[in-house]
Amino acid sequence: MSLVAETRVTEALASLDPAERTTLARRYELLARQDGAYVRLADGTEVAIPPILTPVVLPAAARRALSLDAQLLVSAVSGVARALIEGADARLAALVFAPLSELERETMLHTHHDAKRLATARVDFLVDTSGVARALEVNTTIPAMQGYSDAIAGGFLRSLGELRGCSPQRIDAAITANGRNTDDLLASLTSLHRATGGAPGGPRSIAIVARAGDSQGGELDHYVRRFTALGVDAFRVTPDRIALDGDRALADGRPVDVFYRHVFLRRLDPESDFARMLRRPTHHRVFNPPASHLELKAMLGVASAVAADPLSALGRAISEGERDAVTRRIPWTRVLGPGPSTAPDGATLADLVAFVLAHPQDLVLKRSWDYGGRGVLLGAELNEASSQAKLRDMLGPREAPYAWRDLVEHIVRGGESWVVQTLVDVASRTLLRVDDGEAREQVLYTDLSAFTSLGTDVEISGGAVRASRSRIVNIQGGGGLAPLLRGEAIDLLL
Repeated sequence: MSLVAETRVTEALASLDPAERTTLARRYELLARQDGAYVRLADGTEVAIPPILTPVVLPAAARRALSLDAQLLVSAVSGVARALIEGADARLAALVFAPLSELERETMLHTHHDAKRLATARVDFLVDTSGVARALEVNTTIPAMQGYSDAIAGGFLRSLGELRGCSPQRIDAAITANGRNTDDLLASLTSLHRATGGAPGGPRSIAIVARAGDSQGGELDHYVRRFTALGVDAFRVTPDRIALDGDRALADGRPVDVFYRHVFLRRLDPESDFARMLRRPTHHRVFNPPASHLELKAMLGVASAVAADPLSALGRAISEGERDAVTRRIPWTRVLGPGPSTAPDGATLADLVAFVLAHPQDLVLKRSWDYGGRGVLLGAELNEASSQAKLRDMLGPREAPYAWRDLVEHIVRGGESWVVQTLVDVASRTLLRVDDGEAREQVLYTDLSAFTSLGTDVEISGGAVRASRSRIVNIQGGGGLAPLLRGEAIDLLL
């Protein structure tokens, strides 16, 4: 599997004169922004997500295979978590689940079976230099990027089609042929609505629950527009505008068929009505239900270790298909702590910590609960200014640079939940990034996200491609979003 630009598209872009390319870049940026490709800062300022003018084409078979593996990975993590919750390894469970908030822990203990019904989940991969997509993270609370990626892909296809003189009908057909992640999300919500006793025709109303000033407001508004266009009464609502009337949940005073949750549990008042609903998510048709425990990076470490040792206490928690997917997709990952383990090559280790201390250049340390790359440190880049700034935030200010040993010993001494993982070798690429209407070449790293679901009858094969200056790929790290395209869509325009 390789993330490459489609030859026909790159040739078409290369044939443009400077004025035409500027026209394309400005129109693309405008359309993507209008369709929701922006983030909202804490002060209310809206900042556009830079669109990447270099598209990525992934064949249909590869897209589908990746989404199927993503589903197996989410299912494997869910199975391992369930085994830990039910007492398979109390010591490991205490360490793994330690970062959870009180409400997250409570809902995990009482509603973890509901996590078998996830309308959407996102697995983030890095494609290594051999072409294998390696899974680094699972997202189930705010999977995000369905709307963003649709806005980017749609903006690219529409602006390219307009420049080439295609009719609006042909451009619309190309966007339809490319598929929409937002449509897959609605199909999954509809499937779960039916599976939990809803009307056969699907939900007539969907309340998207998000906090006021949500940074992903552009994407949420994209959902509202698209769901509405598909005949569903969709609207945004904050948790404080949800109330329980006896056993019935109301949003802005009226009943709703489905609640799509887009808010972290740790941002909720545990005594609020919406928090009470999350203690009975299937009854109130809240999707996704509470599943914060599935997003802990330590869960990937547990799943990786279980796949390598099927005879362990947790060995029966995953199926053969799930074990195969974990082995192929998750790079060697372990929950960091003293004691025996197995090395990336399968050799027996007398002590995991000693191995980690001896191999900084090959390993990455990740805080189990964190986001935006803040708790990720690459041993090979520990001397860089950004890494040293993170270390000073964690370990305290000092003039001398921190070493790998300082970090490892701090983690072990403090007993915090971290994972150690083999470094995925990825290559940077020269891409065209659009800023203020100008497309400029930049050397960037890309990742690949695949969307999936659990407990639905919907086939999903959508995804997204992020770009960043850093090997720790994050949109806010000076990167952007690239259009992920299908060959069928390109055929209609070229």
